[in-house]
Amino acid sequence: MAYKILYIDDLETKSREKDIENLGYEVKLYNPTSDITDLFDTLESDTKACVLDYRLTKGKNNACFDAPTIAQTLRTKHKNDLKDFPLILMSNETIKVKEFDKDLTSQDLFDFVLTKEEFSKDMPNFKNKLDSFIKSYETIKFNKFNLVKIIEFDEEYTLHSRIKSDAANIGKNLFTLSSFVYYDIVRPIGVMIGEDVLSARLGVSQKSEDWSKLLEAIKSTVYTGVFSDYHTRWWAVKVNKWWKETISTEEILRSLNADERVELLKSKLKLKNLKALTKTKHSLSSNFWTICKHSKQPLDPFDGIELLKDYLPWQEKEYLSIDSALAGKMDEHKNQISNIDKKVIRDIVKKERKNG
Repeated sequence: MAYKILYIDDLETKSREKDIENLGYEVKLYNPTSDITDLFDTLESDTKACVLDYRLTKGKNNACFDAPTIAQTLRTKHKNDLKDFPLILMSNETIKVKEFDKDLTSQDLFDFVLTKEEFSKDMPNFKNKLDSFIKSYETIKFNKFNLVKIIEFDEEYTLHSRIKSDAANIGKNLFTLSSFVYYDIVRPIGVMIGEDVLSARLGVSQKSEDWSKLLEAIKSTVYTGVFSDYHTRWWAVKVNKWWKETISTEEILRSLNADERVELLKSKLKLKNLKALTKTKHSLSSNFWTICKHSKQPLDPFDGIELLKDYLPWQEKEYLSIDSALAGKMDEHKNQISNIDKKVIRDIVKKERKNG
């Protein structure tokens, strides 16, 4: 059965409505009036999500409020019940979208945001992401807010105590718990890792002929909880255990360089076509453990420029490689880089210019 989507736009953009319908949804278009309570007469009990344009005051119905007001009204109405559903901001106003995208978790409004241009460029991705959020709400309800079941955590391992306590403090709020799992657990490097980081930690290039075979060999470490249908992730602790039990009980993964890791993998798994990752020009170590925030290239944290931000206790720090910084990407993260690191990069630039 197709999910029912409420699309709120004051200009009644039929083409956008048709685009969403073509993705397999049952769409109802709503042009808001000056009375916000009219919205509740429009909502159907089986509405699964709402997509909102940002600016809603230019339509023929003379609405006097924009998307955040509607979102806040809906969030407040369903704050402590099980009728809440994902709210998606989709607008042509790029600046507004970026403002909300900077810190969605502090807004308490939208599950995710995007521009209409981004939607048009990759509609299948929009569908996959929206479906994943809809399913997360349903899974949370089905499992009665039990985080361990929601993320399908294997209790053979130890989950960080703050994750459990933070989730418990959320209470019975669907939106907040869904956002917590997505933005604080699934996406960041820490409890889980993505394919780029997995590649870095194993020291193996994803371009290797046997990369897919290696992924098959390590499939027991794959994350299968909510949002796993949108983001492919691996449990970091399970990857470490897999290495110890399958590859080497003596050689600690973190202490080996990429070549050493690959040689052990080839020997134990009988995979001849694995290619070791190589370090970037300005890196000294191939004991890779993370990736550059910008280039996604493998990186030993000791070679990286730490990005200063508020990390949760279970999240690992993010880094920018010296190579990316020298390529002019430092300005994009200037507010997250210490003055000492900025000076180091400037000194390297001066030295390279001097040496021609």
